[in-house]
Amino acid sequence: MGHSASSRSSTARGLRHAIVLGGSIAGLLAARVLSDTFDHVTIIERDALARSPESRKGVPQGNHLHALLERGRILAEALLPGLSEDLVALGAARLSGGRDLAWHHSGGWRVQHDSDLTFLSMSRPLLESQVAERVRALPNATILDGLRAVGLCSDERGTITGIRACRPGTHGEEEEIEADLVVDAMGRGSMVPQWLAEIGFEPPRAELVGASVSYASCTFRRADRRLNWRALIISGRPVRRGGLIFPIEGDRWLVTLPGFFDEPMPQEHAGFLAFAGSLAVPDLYDEIRECEPLSEIKRHRFIGSLRRRYERLDRFPEGLIAIGDAVCSFNPVYGQGMTVSAIEAEALGRLLADAQAHGGLASDFSRRWFRAIRPIVDAAWNGVRLEDLRLPELGSQRPLHLRPMQWYLDQVQLATHRSAAVTDQFYRVMNFLDSPSRLFRPRILAEVLFAGSRTSPRGTSLADAPLGPISQTGGAG
Repeated sequence: MGHSASSRSSTARGLRHAIVLGGSIAGLLAARVLSDTFDHVTIIERDALARSPESRKGVPQGNHLHALLERGRILAEALLPGLSEDLVALGAARLSGGRDLAWHHSGGWRVQHDSDLTFLSMSRPLLESQVAERVRALPNATILDGLRAVGLCSDERGTITGIRACRPGTHGEEEEIEADLVVDAMGRGSMVPQWLAEIGFEPPRAELVGASVSYASCTFRRADRRLNWRALIISGRPVRRGGLIFPIEGDRWLVTLPGFFDEPMPQEHAGFLAFAGSLAVPDLYDEIRECEPLSEIKRHRFIGSLRRRYERLDRFPEGLIAIGDAVCSFNPVYGQGMTVSAIEAEALGRLLADAQAHGGLASDFSRRWFRAIRPIVDAAWNGVRLEDLRLPELGSQRPLHLRPMQWYLDQVQLATHRSAAVTDQFYRVMNFLDSPSRLFRPRILAEVLFAGSRTSPRGTSLADAPLGPISQTGGAG
């Protein structure tokens, strides 16, 4: 184990050098925030970091549909001004969250309505390459890709002083890189828990919500057809299959077909079409059967949401924090991961500004960090548990206290089939723009109890479904 020779105060440490392990969206946004307070920031990525909008080996899920929810886009834009407009210029689609999105869930269509809620639709490689380009241009940031972190360095007090790293083909020769702060952004597969054990610290306890999801994706050339939607989702109980089709750059559709647990996933185009044709409504199938496929079928498997409980450890070394999927990896069906990372990056900025105002990193900075992000992670984690613990395979894990909330959310879902106000409020909560408590406001509660009790059209193509009322407001006041 290497030891840093740099001197450190017992109460505060300098803001000279920060290392970010991992060039994920979480790592890149963290690096951008760190660049405001540290003299220098180094991003270490074992893969070749994105320079063009192409999938890379280190992000095997990059071929599949990803969502940067609206709160995440707003925060990313604040950190990287001009990002949204540049993405649109490169082909990302700017969509209305109320009018352009058609969503069939649990037997009915959510109401399409006028709303000021918008979102950008693009491939993950396009987003990641644009974020990486801006971070690479920071005057005090360096990206070292093709370098693999292999362990932590610490001093006699257990404070982290840097990392050990090696390059492929160097026969295990290691180099030590000193830092005042190390940020673990290596995602779900992070080795930091094992490295903690190597230097005498207990690794965090891990919690798993084992809703196994497999998904298959393919891109298609968009046909020149008039549709009453620009993005489409088919989901919900009791069906264990779903489908999503969103526009991405290059005049393409990106189609992702998820299936829970043992649902067989297609491996070739005929099977892909058959899977799409088996969904609750025919709209997705009707569109892609007329479109030219532009890629092979890409498949990925996710074994369940994983949370590392760093905030519950009695001892944790200073000079080290974790962010993004390295703390909590969420079921990708809900599209929360990148947005949670952006919210955490915002929290990191606030914590670092306070540290800078007080002359450096306090001796409890790491503990303060994990306390600060706990409510951020809780909000998304609790939503995952509410939904995934409905599955019969996970029934034994479902505590009784969740059932009243699950019942109420069932009524909310039904109400979105008839009420524009409830649909708009649901979308705002889903996009982390409003607290879930807004779903219990008197107006929404009344709409839920009234609209949710009415029968909605089931198993009907959107083209044949009756139109619901349209709201002219940008929020569910």
